[in-house]
Amino acid sequence: MSNRRWDHPVMIICRRTGQLSTIASTAEALEVLTNSWPVSDGKAFMAALLICSDVEAGIREPDEARAGFIAAAKEAGVPLDTMDG
Repeated sequence: MSNRRWDHPVMIICRRTGQLSTIASTAEALEVLTNSWPVSDGKAFMAALLICSDVEAGIREPDEARAGFIAAAKEAGVPLDTMDG
């Protein structure tokens, strides 16, 4: 898996543990979405998985993965900070 870095990381907070995580690449987003996301359904979640996979395959751009990840977080009610400045 490549490590397609994002220009601006996204910070998320695990609702269960309160742990803060900084997601700074498509690979990190895909890891979180597949292994520790609080839901396993929803339009934005499914779209984010597809977009991240496409970015890893070189079909789409990293900013699309970031936007998809943010949409999935909002859909799932995951607290986040986009750190856009």
